[in-house]
Amino acid sequence: MKWLVRDNQNIADILVEVYGRKEEELFENILAAFTNIITEVKKVKEEKETPIKITGKNLSTLILNFINQLIYLKDTSLLLFKWGVFNLTYTEKGYSLYSLLRGQKISKDLPIKTDIKALALHKFKVEKNSKGYKVCLVFDI
Repeated sequence: MKWLVRDNQNIADILVEVYGRKEEELFENILAAFTNIITEVKKVKEEKETPIKITGKNLSTLILNFINQLIYLKDTSLLLFKWGVFNLTYTEKGYSLYSLLRGQKISKDLPIKTDIKALALHKFKVEKNSKGYKVCLVFDI
């Protein structure tokens, strides 16, 4: 398992731990966790491709910006994603994430179980250890 729902903080929040051996895998698993909270990720079709570019001064900021972009695309374009190709680069200015996401629009064939409204910053944490990365996310639902 690449991500784990730890507990339901209360009826308005959900805490998720996401794991990845490498940074790119961490982003793949963040995407899978995000989509699976909203709907059954297995039911998402790869009908639309959406390229994105995200920047951040460090990995934590990059993750926050990535999740905010997913929420923005869900809310404005009704898009949910099943899969993505992730390419991270780092310069003295910070991180850049280039990704091609594949998914579909929300429809009657792809019902929403739970709507993610925002990413809460309390308990947000990114850790690196010998096995890779772990990030704790609390979503407002």
